[in-house]
Amino acid sequence: MSPKPAVSLVAVAGRRRATLDLAQRLEAEGFTGIYCPSPGDGMALCEALALVTREIPFGTSIAHIYTRHAFEWAQTAAVIHELSGGRFRFGVGVSHGPAHDRLGIKPGKPLDDMRKFVTEVKGYAPQVGALPPITLATLRRRMVALAGEIAEGAVWANAARSHMTESLRHLPDANRAPPRSFSESQTLRI
Repeated sequence: MSPKPAVSLVAVAGRRRATLDLAQRLEAEGFTGIYCPSPGDGMALCEALALVTREIPFGTSIAHIYTRHAFEWAQTAAVIHELSGGRFRFGVGVSHGPAHDRLGIKPGKPLDDMRKFVTEVKGYAPQVGALPPITLATLRRRMVALAGEIAEGAVWANAARSHMTESLRHLPDANRAPPRSFSESQTLRI
């Protein structure tokens, strides 16, 4: 029997308690993970998942790095990591133009900003406690290569399966192991 896939879950206003009930059901039914995108504050949902689930891995996919200060992200990630017993993966990304426009954000250069963000978040560990693995949202070759250099994972948003072999070529050789489950085909641990 194949493993059940990971699930993307958003906590919609007025249905947040039902979302947590669903997460518990997904865990009981053997789904391989729960990943929370930025709509509805995926990080807040992950905080709640740490308290209402016991075994299922979960994470953000993705948290938009420009919406909070790196110290705030690090603090919250450390709390979730500790409360979840290490089941949390902190997926981060630079998002895209329409989201920046909607939020009034003026981003810099994505690669430089991501490198700076990850360095800053990891630098806060002595103050905030152990941090979870960081997963970078990737699509183009340079961000894939950066994930292989500074992160513990990569997630491809809107990627074509037909292009994955080419995309994976930009990771170091040791990080190209084939995924063991559906959830890992979406979030490659490197």
